[in-house]
Amino acid sequence: MRKYLIISLIIVIPLFYSCKEMFLTYKDSGKTITLVKGQVLKIQLPANASTGNVWRKTVYNDSIISRLGKPNYMLSDDGAVGAPGTLTIRYKAISTGTTKFFMEYGSRFDMNEPTLKEFTLEINVVEVQ
Repeated sequence: MRKYLIISLIIVIPLFYSCKEMFLTYKDSGKTITLVKGQVLKIQLPANASTGNVWRKTVYNDSIISRLGKPNYMLSDDGAVGAPGTLTIRYKAISTGTTKFFMEYGSRFDMNEPTLKEFTLEINVVEVQ
């Protein structure tokens, strides 16, 4: 019986570790992070849809991480017209390796307008250990 319990723990513990979402915000920009293959990365960034600015020009190696679904924009709690909100984007670590991750915030209408904000990461994906 004890042997089966040990074997079960060896199998289950890495699964729990790899399923745990890593949560990052704008304050985490510039960091180097490590994800376990299969782990989900959830990024929440400040945004304001009423200004005409969006998080645009996302660059990363899509053979290492893959975006899950569509980005989700939520207004702030007060819901006032012109109020800022939060953009949430989720990615999944799909293979081992390293990728630079870059996003810029600026005009959705004119890509030549200056960037207002940038969000960068260095992402390392490893196998379950």
